[in-house]
Amino acid sequence: MNKQQLKGMGNRTMGEIKEQVGRVTRNRSLEAKGHAQETKGRVQSGFGNVRAKWGIALNPFLMY
Repeated sequence: MNKQQLKGMGNRTMGEIKEQVGRVTRNRSLEAKGHAQETKGRVQSGFGNVRAKWGIALNPFLMY
């Protein structure tokens, strides 16, 4: 697992928690923020999966 995959899993988990807390407390703002963070985590994990699959071939293009 690479750094992007781990960060994505963390964002996804925290987003799910925020979303659920927002639903229980009827706080639409928190629910929306949680949903956005969950989506960010899914994208980040997907990017990490691509990086893991393609490995070194992408490194020169993805310096960050």
